[in-house]
Amino acid sequence: MLLKQHAPLLESTIKRAIAPSLAPSSRIRRRRYASTAAYPENIAVLGGGISGLASAYFVSKEFPNSKITVYEAGKEVGGWIKSKRVHVPGGNVLFEYGPRTLRPGAGAMPTAQMIQDLGLTDNVLYAKKNSPGAKNRYVYYPDRLNRMPGGEAPSFTQVLELWQSGILAGLPRALLEPWQPQRSSRKMDESIGSFISRRSDKRIVQNLVSAVFHGIYAGDVWQLSAKTLLSQAWELEGRYGSIWKGLYQVNTENAASQQLILFHPQDLEVVAAIREDIDLDDKFFEQLHQCAVFSFRNGLQELVNGLQRNLEENENVEIKFETPVGPPKMVESGQQVDIVPQEDPSSSRTYDLVISSLRTPNITDSVTVMTVNLFYPKPNLTPVKGFGYLIPQSIPFEQNPERALGVIFDSDAITGQDTASGTKLTVMLGGHWWNSWEHYPTNEEGLELAQSVIRRHLGITDEPVAHHVGLWKDCIPQYTVGYEYRLKEYAEHVRDEFRGRLRVVGNQYHGVGVNDCIKAAWMVARGLRGDGWRGRGTGLERVLDEREWVAAPVTQALRKKDFAKVVY
Repeated sequence: MLLKQHAPLLESTIKRAIAPSLAPSSRIRRRRYASTAAYPENIAVLGGGISGLASAYFVSKEFPNSKITVYEAGKEVGGWIKSKRVHVPGGNVLFEYGPRTLRPGAGAMPTAQMIQDLGLTDNVLYAKKNSPGAKNRYVYYPDRLNRMPGGEAPSFTQVLELWQSGILAGLPRALLEPWQPQRSSRKMDESIGSFISRRSDKRIVQNLVSAVFHGIYAGDVWQLSAKTLLSQAWELEGRYGSIWKGLYQVNTENAASQQLILFHPQDLEVVAAIREDIDLDDKFFEQLHQCAVFSFRNGLQELVNGLQRNLEENENVEIKFETPVGPPKMVESGQQVDIVPQEDPSSSRTYDLVISSLRTPNITDSVTVMTVNLFYPKPNLTPVKGFGYLIPQSIPFEQNPERALGVIFDSDAITGQDTASGTKLTVMLGGHWWNSWEHYPTNEEGLELAQSVIRRHLGITDEPVAHHVGLWKDCIPQYTVGYEYRLKEYAEHVRDEFRGRLRVVGNQYHGVGVNDCIKAAWMVARGLRGDGWRGRGTGLERVLDEREWVAAPVTQALRKKDFAKVVY
């Protein structure tokens, strides 16, 4: 049953947001065009990571008669998503080298639709919201694990323990945020560290916020952009002079039964598009609603394998492995794009449309992360149950000389993937800590570093019976201060130079999560419908959209009856 049949959309909010429409090439298109409409005969997709595969998949559904060529530089597709089964005493365990779980929510709906259409729903595993892996998340400070409040209100004992640890130092000053001076109108961006320190207290940044951004971006909060990554808080301060004052005024200025916050109009348009198109089975939807995170029996690579299988079975799609290509170039006619393989320039081809997931210089730097998977045959080696813990930047060198970012308790994070009992962990090392390093640790050194971390932090002295060390160079782009302006400049270049023949997707532009990348690919494909591919779209319409932010519900619930009110 279509989601749109389950709830009335907040029509007034959406209409107000969409009323000052974008140019046709950058609006979300709602019309279903007839199959006889003109279509691009030849389409190239650059990159076979999750962004490229998802783009090829969604575009093949929009244009079933188009010839689609996917160029992949490596021997296999999937990018950083890699899952591998390892035999151990008593059975086998699954090691995830990259991302391992996905979060439900409106942003995950294109992913969910893909999973359903590929016939993978029976292989999905769900971590319930009341499971230890969902409820218990820790921050290491100053020399022990501190459980952070989850969905439920923390108990007095928990708050007292956190206060006594010192991790909440600076929190009282956050109550004075409404009285802090507003930033200068000349300040166009600043680091997350600077922004939160200015609005509350530096200790909150160092002890808590830095840990969160270690887990998501492996990045430095004193370099990452507040305007980009804390965009709602940034917008509230800019408009109202204070985050808390802004929240109060947004909710008093707009009569609504739910809490409101500011959103960019295109974010609401994405919600409207998802509501219009996504058609999930009721049972699958409810399972997503009831879970905290989800994955697959054989890891996230099941999704990659399903996409690859679908594309290879399509006679109109070709995947070219070990074929790195140069940057796209417009041909003289201005109607096609030339793609030149680096190792065989004579085999260049022209395409009516190119979708690129390749990195673009000068927009972001990227950090390198080492992941170390460990398995011990003895169960319950960790002192606590939970998803794992993150390490903030305030931890002194002697407590973290390995420059670890955090540790995931894989045995608790998602269950049902292993046939052997034991303790499974992943240690994350490096990120921004390694930015100035000329040489990275070897696999042997990485294993030693990981064991040193868990020996000091968790008291685990056992030897693992299985392990894997992976060095993922330049794997996470860094949205540093000034990112939005660099991205806007690039978007204008793509629009003016390629006039709609090139669209871009990927974690350098649309968010670093798997769901972010798939949603962006879905939106790009959706925008190509009918004559949309003839327009001057770029895949970067949001950064070029200067409409004012609007108030809309901040509802987080994932329920069919109010799905349309969900934004993230």
